[in-house]
Amino acid sequence: MGDLVSGLSWIPANSLKGWDTGRLENIRRLIVQTTGESYRIERLRELPLDGDFGRWVLSDGNMDFGILWAMRLSDNCARVLAFSVAENLQGNGIGAEGWRHFALAAKGCGIRSVQLEVRQDNVPAITMYHRRGLRPRGCISGFYRGYDGWLMLGPLLVDVASQ
Repeated sequence: MGDLVSGLSWIPANSLKGWDTGRLENIRRLIVQTTGESYRIERLRELPLDGDFGRWVLSDGNMDFGILWAMRLSDNCARVLAFSVAENLQGNGIGAEGWRHFALAAKGCGIRSVQLEVRQDNVPAITMYHRRGLRPRGCISGFYRGYDGWLMLGPLLVDVASQ
């Protein structure tokens, strides 16, 4: 993965309620830059993230460069609420690595399926999700500030499907 990602790793995070405002502001900006979605810091603190599998950050120990946040929908289904990797780090397999950490932890908690929303024009993300067994199940009109999204559902796969 080269020098760009050396020193970065996906690590489980503590509850967002304990994060300082500066750290949450950094994540808020990351989400806006990568998805177009805008959250208030207070809203981020209140997201119902699962403490066992749903709070992952890509970090160098000092700063966060990505997140994969998820919640439990039922005994065996999770919903990814936010998955963002800094734009300059995309295309290096680091998102796939984050998904693997999430999937292993979620499977260990009995999760067997996953759902998420993604912008229809985010082809790299859709391709990554498709390779992991997720399929569009519905269109979400205007979901992303004027952009349409896909509701994607599928089995929770740790490894890439041979499709």
